[in-house]
Amino acid sequence: MLVLVSNVRGTVVALGLAVVGVGLLFRRHAVRWLSIQVGAVVGGGILYYLLFDLIAGTTPQVAERLGSISGEAWRIQRWTMSLELAWAHPWLGLGPMHFAWPPYHFLPGAHPHNALLQWMVEWGLPSASIMTGLVVWGGWSWMRQERREAPGATRRENAVRVGLVAAVLAGAAHSMVSGIIVMPVSQVLLALVGGWAWGRYRYERRPSKETSWISHAVLCVLLIGSVGIVGSSVRDVLDAEERQLAYLEAVEEPTFWPRYWKQGYIGVRKPKVMERAAEAP
Repeated sequence: MLVLVSNVRGTVVALGLAVVGVGLLFRRHAVRWLSIQVGAVVGGGILYYLLFDLIAGTTPQVAERLGSISGEAWRIQRWTMSLELAWAHPWLGLGPMHFAWPPYHFLPGAHPHNALLQWMVEWGLPSASIMTGLVVWGGWSWMRQERREAPGATRRENAVRVGLVAAVLAGAAHSMVSGIIVMPVSQVLLALVGGWAWGRYRYERRPSKETSWISHAVLCVLLIGSVGIVGSSVRDVLDAEERQLAYLEAVEEPTFWPRYWKQGYIGVRKPKVMERAAEAP
């Protein structure tokens, strides 16, 4: 019912792909989960009809929006611009949150509604390739293990198994057509669901008593590099008050919006610069 009321397409597409995915992976072991989803759709449709269509007099627009591609022009435009930015800065990218800076800022959102394209633009093509490879390889290794263990598991165990795989598939599909990776609630769910899936995976290999010094050296380099990257961003917090004053002097409505793309000026210290950026085509 809430999905019908929210009138969103990304959620519907993501759930549809998750249904197809778990159906192909688990087959008869996913029948119970699939039946619950069908029941939820039927029950939600009935509640929507009773509360919103029959009583409030509104009509559902989800089916109409799913069949229309005219509203996707802005999304395709963002994806095309993201590819141009990634090609212009292929190695290290533009850095995070540059979608909020004119002339690249997107209204009303400051992201391209695609996790892969956003990663390519912000962190570069090599980083995006490595991350994509790790996600695909790790995700498939875990799903293959879950599918292999499903026949000998109980109904309760398979309920968790199928539901968790469906959640991962739905989240991955949704992130390709929406900007959920920048939303705080979605980030919390990513840590919960992703950590749960990671914890269930058991990497099988032969035990070895030898420890390579190269692996320790690589780990130390990665830790030091991570500390350096995170530490370098702390300096942006030191002039936060100066940025807030500059923002208040440049806008007509002196309001601090909770989402940074409502302001659209990240890293600006001079009001004249913001005015010049606002006047740019």
